[in-house]
Amino acid sequence: MSQSPSFTGERFLPECSGEIWYEHWHRYALARQLSSHCTVLDVACGEGYGAAMVAETAYKVVGVDLSADVIQHAKNNYGHHPNLQFVIASCERLPFSDASFDFAISFETIEHIETQKEFISELTRVLRPDGVLILSSPNKRLYSDAHDYHNEFHVRELYRNELEELLHVAFPHIFWLGQKLLFHSAIWSENQACVTTEYLVNDDRKVTVASHPSVEPMYYIAVCSRNPSMLPTALNKLSLFSDSAEMVYQDYAKQTRRVMELDQLLKDREYLIVERDNFLSLRTQQMEERERLIVERDALLDMRTKQLGERDEELNTRTGQLSERTEALNSCTDQLNEHKEKIIKLNALLTLRNERIAEQERLNVALNRQIDYRAGLVWWLKSPFRFLKRAIKGNS
Repeated sequence: MSQSPSFTGERFLPECSGEIWYEHWHRYALARQLSSHCTVLDVACGEGYGAAMVAETAYKVVGVDLSADVIQHAKNNYGHHPNLQFVIASCERLPFSDASFDFAISFETIEHIETQKEFISELTRVLRPDGVLILSSPNKRLYSDAHDYHNEFHVRELYRNELEELLHVAFPHIFWLGQKLLFHSAIWSENQACVTTEYLVNDDRKVTVASHPSVEPMYYIAVCSRNPSMLPTALNKLSLFSDSAEMVYQDYAKQTRRVMELDQLLKDREYLIVERDNFLSLRTQQMEERERLIVERDALLDMRTKQLGERDEELNTRTGQLSERTEALNSCTDQLNEHKEKIIKLNALLTLRNERIAEQERLNVALNRQIDYRAGLVWWLKSPFRFLKRAIKGNS
């Protein structure tokens, strides 16, 4: 068996679980009952599981899909059925001759097609005059409008009246069925076959017996034919579909556990939010305190700036005074230097004078000595000899 194509969110695969699994398998289970011993065309067969299911009771089944990869996968997985064939083709141009099939299946296809009239006309062409078409389509009012939902894979969804007008042109006889996944409590006979079906509905705590579900269908299933006698006679029954593994309950339990986990995460998140709020409150207080300190700091800075301005003015004043005093000092220094030069000159003159006085004193001392000598007897005794020497020198 080949590996299944990747699930894109639209093309159903048997490996899927949950609501989509029940919806798709239930439709093919119904088609399998209605198409027994027929030559069947399954349009947009996808992975091929439904065509293989129908082939178990049908005479021949041909599955058609536009995707070559999907068709190859279907051939690999279900090609062992001798009465099952898969063909690559567009549902708008079916490669079959007129009146080739007794029964045609078109589940969740029409909403993907823009040329819907041409599609229905093509289905009419390949069906025999008394052939039957079973077609499903999402109820646009509930599927999209009620939930404000847009399916990116759908080209044109239809309301019930639009689908009826579209089908009635080719198929004047239509039996309408509704499908929706519902939650029920089931009570049944454990040892005997269930003979009848009782449908109980609780409406505002009032339990009434109903003939069918009172909810709006999520999907419409139309069983169509040009021959009213070919419409199945056993369609006015409530058809329930389940599985032995109770997959939906497993998913429900899984989702419930997930919700509980999410609730716990939500509580943890709320606790963290409270802590975060407390932390933010603390941070807010810190920021307010910080802003107050910043205001005080700014005021202090303004005061310090003012004081610095005053000091700068005082410094400039003192600098001016110092400059004036420096100039006065320089003037005094110049005068002092001039006085020093005069003092040096006076000292030099005084020194010269002192030297002259000293010289004069020495001369005076010598003169005094000479006077004293001449005043003495010796000088007078030697005086004749001096005159004689001078005379001799003068004669010579």
